Amino acid sequence: MKLAKTFAILLILTAVPALAEAQQRTPPWMQPDVVKAAVDIGMTEEQLAQFRSHVAEFMDGRMKAFNNLMRRNNVTNMDRKMKSRTKRLKRRMDEQMGELLTEEQYPKYEVYRDLLMSKFRI
Repeated sequence: MKLAKTFAILLILTAVPALAEAQQRTPPWMQPDVVKAAVDIGMTEEQLAQFRSHVAEFMDGRMKAFNNLMRRNNVTNMDRKMKSRTKRLKRRMDEQMGELLTEEQYPKYEVYRDLLMSKFRI
């Protein structure tokens, strides 16, 4: 019995880092807590299609900004530049969502957005 408990504890201790690593490899918009926050907004099918489009536009813009900085070998103040570009893209997404979502849905979107932003390193 003691051996079984020890084995179970060792199994759990080795599984936790593997789960954390797998979650880090998952793109920010696909992490379970972010997906749940998106579902919690309670959008219609029409809203959901536009929501996906706006989030994809944000993510594409962010990736393009990063690639442009790297291509130009513009790594001086990279964090500051990426934060600035991300902020601009976030404001645009907020405007789009403001037109798309109802007054009741928008605060839930803000929770989603803040959670999504917390997943980025830069």
